[in-house]
Amino acid sequence: MPLFALPLAKSGNYAVEPPNVHASLISGKGWAYSVPFSVHNEAAIQKLIQCESSGQNVSRPDSDGIISDGILQFHRGPLNTMHSSTWEYFSRASGITGSPLVPADAIRMTDWAIEHGLAHHWTCARLLKL
Repeated sequence: MPLFALPLAKSGNYAVEPPNVHASLISGKGWAYSVPFSVHNEAAIQKLIQCESSGQNVSRPDSDGIISDGILQFHRGPLNTMHSSTWEYFSRASGITGSPLVPADAIRMTDWAIEHGLAHHWTCARLLKL
């Protein structure tokens, strides 16, 4: 089902999908995510995803026993919930909503975080010196 129906001729409307000129492809070994927006820090995010999850969209315990979520492993809060989590902290600061388990949301949030000097929140960013 097309997103838009634009009049292209007097004889009627034709269903067309406008090209998404701002899409980005984030990829690594055996994985790829296409997002419908421009990503400013593609190389850094690709390295982070590869290091954090190898491209797998998972929830798993971190070294402190608290669950981290998604391809970019956003750390949950101290009670193992989203309350006081890294995602919630970034969301309040950025105004970006969504879920760390939605790859496009996680990539958008991470791009914002890197732009705002917050890459140090990821262990892999420190290990990779991003």
